[in-house]
Amino acid sequence: MTVTEMANTSEKIVNSVIITAIARVAMVLALPAIYAFFQLYSSQQAATLDRMKTDLTSQIMAAQAVASSAQSSASDASTATVGLSTRLTAVETKQSEAATSNEKFQAATLSRLDRMSDSLVGLSNAVAALTASVQLVVDEKRNRSPPER
Repeated sequence: MTVTEMANTSEKIVNSVIITAIARVAMVLALPAIYAFFQLYSSQQAATLDRMKTDLTSQIMAAQAVASSAQSSASDASTATVGLSTRLTAVETKQSEAATSNEKFQAATLSRLDRMSDSLVGLSNAVAALTASVQLVVDEKRNRSPPER
């Protein structure tokens, strides 16, 4: 073996030892590096999940406030509906009473008009009889001789 070959061989050994040392150091540091990267990623994910949880909690609170407001409005509307129903019943009752009263008034007025019509017919007959009687008296006076003076 020549000197160059030996230098080459020694270089190869040194390179091989350095490469082996670097490889072993890399293997030793690989697991802690992977663990550190995993811890960083996990903490970032935890922070994101916490933000999402906070956002969801605030949205749930807002939805509950809206639901509470809607429930309150529905309760108020229900109360108003009951009051309106009571007033509507009173109005319908008064309308019914007014219609009944109006029907009675119309029936009584019609009855009075019928009696008045009968009275008018009776009066008309009486006037016709009286006119006939007066005419008869007038005719009798004409037919009689004039009184002598």
